[in-house]
Amino acid sequence: MAGPPTPADSPLTLDDVMASPRHRALMTAAVSVGEQAPDFELPLLDPATHAPSGATIRLSSFAGERPVALVFGSYT
Repeated sequence: MAGPPTPADSPLTLDDVMASPRHRALMTAAVSVGEQAPDFELPLLDPATHAPSGATIRLSSFAGERPVALVFGSYT
């Protein structure tokens, strides 16, 4: 897979990143289908400003109430 050209001032190339053990770990699922996801906490955003509201929410707060779909990506 060819990526964009590496900027001249970059200390890394795409090949360096793709070969990195940390990158490989990110590409490997940490849980299997049916396993419980690790718990985590995220800041709640103000719906009007999209700025952090100061409150947080934990994934575990939804346990036993309803399914949760986590979507990571860009919508741009």
